[in-house]
Order: sequence, then C-alpha cells, then structure tokens
Amino acid sequence: MNKVIIWICSLLSISTFAQENFKVYYEENENGYKIYANNGEFCPVSVEIDFKIENLSSSIGDIKIIEVPAQTTKFYIADLTVIDRRKALRLGFSVRYNHGNHLQTSFDKDYAYHLPFKKGAEYMVTQGYNGTVSHHNEYALDFKMPIGTAIYAARDGKVVLVEQSFNKTCTEQDCAKFNNYILVYHSDGTFAEYTHIKKGGAKVQPGEMIEKGQHIGYSGNVGWSTGPHLHFIVFLQRFRDRETLPTKFLVGNGKQITQLEEKKKYSKSY
Repeated sequence: MNKVIIWICSLLSISTFAQENFKVYYEENENGYKIYANNGEFCPVSVEIDFKIENLSSSIGDIKIIEVPAQTTKFYIADLTVIDRRKALRLGFSVRYNHGNHLQTSFDKDYAYHLPFKKGAEYMVTQGYNGTVSHHNEYALDFKMPIGTAIYAARDGKVVLVEQSFNKTCTEQDCAKFNNYILVYHSDGTFAEYTHIKKGGAKVQPGEMIEKGQHIGYSGNVGWSTGPHLHFIVFLQRFRDRETLPTKFLVGNGKQITQLEEKKKYSKSY
C-alpha cells in the first residue's frame, strides 16, 4: 500500500455512562481493516457509525446503526476492503452511541407493573402524564413520599446505572444534572428510572439482577425537585432523548390493573 491517512476515531456518548465502557476500533488485515466494538455496559448499546473513507469499500455502507450486545468484546461491525493497492488510503469514522436499541419500536404494552412501594402503603401521584410542572409531553409519574421511604422494583430487570452521590436540591431545570437515580433494563428492551433517591440511597449496584417487589433503594429530594418524591418513568432510549411510555399498574389487592392518574392516591396490599 502507499500512503495511509488515519483519522482518530471520534467517540460521542449521548448517555451518562463512561466512555471507557464502550469503544469502536479497527484492526488491519491483508485485505484492509475490520471494525469492532467493545461494550462493557450491562445492557445493549446502539452505535451509529459514519465512515469517511477513500480507496476503501465498506461492507455496511457509509452510515449504519448497529446494536452491540451487553458485555461483549470484539463485536464485529464491518469490513473495509482496499480497492486499489497502488493508491493512498483514507480511513476515518465518527460514532455516536447510547444505551438500548435505537431502532426498537415494539415492547410489552400490557405489562402490569407493581407499585414502587411496600405492601400496606398508600401514596399520592402528585404529577402524572403530561404534567404542568416538569412532565411536559412525557409519560412520567411523581409519587409523593417522605425522604427515606423504601422504594421497591416495579418490574424484574438488570441494574444498568446507579447515581447516588449528589445531595443538592433546587427547583430549576438545570439541577437535573444533580439527580440521583437507579436505571433498570427490562427483558422487552425498555428501561425504568427511579429518580431523586437520597444520597447513598441505593441498595443495588450495576450488573445486579433484581426481581419485581425487591427493595432497591430509598426516596429523597435530590436534583431538580420541588419536594420529596419518587419520579418514575419507563422508556425506550433514543440517541438524543427518551421515548417515554405509558404504563399500567396493579393496585389495591393486585387484581385490578389501571393507568395511574394525577392527584389520586393508590394503595398496595399485595
């Protein structure tokens, strides 16, 4: 081969996980290059790769979105094959990535979630779907809870991320960066986030499998919050945002399934 121009791979993470947990890289071979990915996250990660190449042909075209399975090393992405060995090469690519399957559209719409608190308790939903305070165009629920209330898993899943280091609270949206939370990945590709947990309030850790009804943490009043509560959402992850999803819950003795409404109290006796 003659001159080879290699760009440093530009990695752009749109999520909150560390860059060292996910990377795209290449290895040279006799025909050109192979592109691989390592995913150290506890859920699949979607990567969009944009090739900028000359005198190389890509086995997947210029731009492609690929789902990389959780805890995967050297996951094959593409072959870049030399077209003319007498000419210079140019190899460059940029990627963006985020948790989950960016292309996913289907999920279990009829799943019956458990209320995220202990048996025998009752709490009010102070802000529901498309709420006027902070739930604009969002399927999100706020359960009014005193600080230190035990939080229970609404569904089985794997813990992906835990943030519990913050203690700052304010009512401005900029304070969302101080939110403490537990992020859980479900078997149907959806995620649940339990937000505003108190500092040091998680009882689970990333990589842990949890069961529906398991005690996972304690509520708080941390981050973007107007008072002590648990913020709960279920969503499909997109590169730059989240597609929040409506949910149904078992209420009362667990025989009734309903969509929760704002300003109503719900009890759990199952």
